[in-house]
Amino acid sequence: MAAGGVDELRGSFGPPIIGSVPLFVILGILTLAAWNFYLTAVGFFELWFPNHQWAFVASMTYQAMNVLGTTTMVKVGQKVPFKPAYLAALAVQLVMILAMPMLAFWTPEEVGEVVVPSTWGFAAALACCAVLGLAESCFTSLICGLAGSMGDPKLMGAIMTGQGIVGVLCPILMLSLKFISGDPMKWKYQVVFGFFGFCAALQAVGLYLVRYVPSSYQENRQPEATMADVIRISSFTVSEPAEPDPARQLISGQRTLGAVLKDVVPQLVNVSVIFVVTFVVFPGVAATWSPQLEFFVSKGPLGKDWYATLVIGIFQIFDVVGRATPKALEKIGVSPRRLFIPVWLRLVFIPAFMLLQRYPNSIAAPWQDVVAFAVMALFAASNGWCSTLAMIYGPFVLIFPFIDFT
Repeated sequence: MAAGGVDELRGSFGPPIIGSVPLFVILGILTLAAWNFYLTAVGFFELWFPNHQWAFVASMTYQAMNVLGTTTMVKVGQKVPFKPAYLAALAVQLVMILAMPMLAFWTPEEVGEVVVPSTWGFAAALACCAVLGLAESCFTSLICGLAGSMGDPKLMGAIMTGQGIVGVLCPILMLSLKFISGDPMKWKYQVVFGFFGFCAALQAVGLYLVRYVPSSYQENRQPEATMADVIRISSFTVSEPAEPDPARQLISGQRTLGAVLKDVVPQLVNVSVIFVVTFVVFPGVAATWSPQLEFFVSKGPLGKDWYATLVIGIFQIFDVVGRATPKALEKIGVSPRRLFIPVWLRLVFIPAFMLLQRYPNSIAAPWQDVVAFAVMALFAASNGWCSTLAMIYGPFVLIFPFIDFT
């Protein structure tokens, strides 16, 4: 899409000091900030809520509520006022991301060197995790819906880039704070609240940026915009059809939910399969892998915490690699209609992750750790490649259904 076209679509989107692509990168960071900060510190919660299978239970709770929230937004999102929902979603995330470490620190009791978690503290932290999933799904739905409605695939790509950036930022920040604290093996108060406080600060920045975020394409588009304008802006030399088509109906707000879903259902299925595969085994299964390397084994529970952090860090780094290089799949012939092939092939990771969990010493040390790291890297990269392409292809096909993508 030409730069001038983007400006025309942009309309009166508020102060022009932040360009659309940089702004959507920031919004992409915010869509997954809470999840990535929680994910990086999952070992901390495992230490303070021992024997509760926190990594699996909390992550599945988060994702279940995230799916519920996303499904609800699909049905009622058009009726929800954008900016109040945007502010509420970020404010809730800010509160929850601070409440969770507080509950982890202050509700358990330490008996000698043993941490005895309280039932109510675990339940309250789990409830915070559930609310966080709902708030994140609301915010992500708003931002992704906004990007899709603007008709420029680069904006969805910018969101995915931002999500990748925050994935890399979190482990770097956490490790830096641990080393600065003087004892990188422990979760000191200043490390925990410095880490989660930084996440809260990002949410606060997002609350400030609401003034620069367009409410929707519908609210800000030029009244005189026609189908010919959209075709011209998109740089496609196609004559305007005599009869109203899906693209015109979409822009005028006349399309039904069923018609929209029919157009995007292939990418909806792809996105669903991608994230079902990802969250069935990550982080719940991966966080319980047992290390073979002596450095981790010799440190006991703290070593296992570091090992889990390393495994999660590998995911976050290679997920960014995947998000930044989606054309790697396109170069080997993956189109919107063929994306289902790598998406469904990712099912092989489910038994692979479970075998690594159930048989921790089936390969002589340290080679099983090497295999585990390689499997995690490919798992993460494929998650980035497939999810980015699905999120780009879905809105683009929806806005421009008259283009043949074969």
